[in-house]
Amino acid sequence: MDLSIAVISYNTRDLLLACLQSVRDRTTDVDYEVIVVDNASGDGSADAVRARFPHVTVIANAENDGFAKACNQAAAVSSGRYLLLLNSDTVMQRHTLRTMVTSLDQHLDIGAVSCLQRDEQGRVLQSCFPFPSIRDHVRYAEALPTVVRRLVGTMPLTDFTQSQDVEWANGACLMIRKAVFDRLGGLDERFFMYFEDVDLCRRVQQLGYRIRYVAEGEVVHLLGRSSRTNRNGLNKQWELSRIRYVEKHFAQPRRFLMKGWIAIGVMRKLMLTACSHASDRRQQIHTMWTTLRRVWLGHDEADHAAMTPAGLRG
Repeated sequence: MDLSIAVISYNTRDLLLACLQSVRDRTTDVDYEVIVVDNASGDGSADAVRARFPHVTVIANAENDGFAKACNQAAAVSSGRYLLLLNSDTVMQRHTLRTMVTSLDQHLDIGAVSCLQRDEQGRVLQSCFPFPSIRDHVRYAEALPTVVRRLVGTMPLTDFTQSQDVEWANGACLMIRKAVFDRLGGLDERFFMYFEDVDLCRRVQQLGYRIRYVAEGEVVHLLGRSSRTNRNGLNKQWELSRIRYVEKHFAQPRRFLMKGWIAIGVMRKLMLTACSHASDRRQQIHTMWTTLRRVWLGHDEADHAAMTPAGLRG
C-alpha cells in the first residue's frame, strides 16, 4: 500500500466527515488507507465515521492523551509505505496525495513532504518556517522598540507558490516515510500538542533527509476551525510545548537565554492581564502562572498539572 492517512479528531465531527469525504472523492490515483483516532470526543465523531465510512479504521480513545500519542497509535496499525498526518480541518484537492507520494518515490533523500495550503478564500497560507531561534523571538517581540527589532533584520519573504526545501512544515498535511517515522520512534509524546511537528522535522533532518515543500499539491486549511474553543487552554499548551522544545534542542547558554526570554514575556503579559478587566482574567493569570512554574521547575510536574483536552491545533 502506498499511503496510510492518520486523521486525529477531538470534537470536530462535521469537519472530520467533510475531510474524509474530500479524501475519498478526490483521491483516485493512490492506494491508501485511512485511520481515524478520536481523542474522547463528546460529539459522536467515532460513531459518525463508522456509519458513513465503514472502510475507515477507527480508534476511539477513552481519554485525550494528546495529538502526538494519537498519531503514534495510528502509525502502529498502519500498513502504508508512507504516513500522512492530516488535520481534520483540511479539505483535500485533486492529485495532491499522488503529487506528494511521487515526490517521495522519486527522491530518496527526502524524508518528509508538505504541500501548499490555502484558506477558504483561496489565499496562500504560510505553512513552512525556519526552526525557532533567539533571533526570531527578538524579531517578533512586540515589547521591544522597533529599532531593536530592526537590528536583527527582517525575515526573508518566501514564495509559497514555488516548490522548495524547508526547515519544517506544519503537521496539518505532512507526509513522511514510514520507515523514517519508525526509526525515530514516532512523534515525541511529551509534546501534548504543538511543536511535535517542528521536533519531528528537526529529527528527520538530523538523520540526513530533506524536508520538501511541493507547491503542485494543495489542501484547503480551515484555519482554527478545530481549535475555536478553550483558546486559553490552547495558549497554555503552546507555551508548555515551546519550553519543552527549547529544553530538548537548545544547548546552554542559548537554552538559558531562551527560557529567560520566555519568562520575561509571560511576566509582562501577566502584569498587563492583572490590570485588565477581561472576563477570563483569572483563567488567563492561572495559565501564565503555570507557564512560569514550568520555566522555573524545569521538569514535567507543571506540564502534567496543566494537561487538558483542549482540542486540536488549527
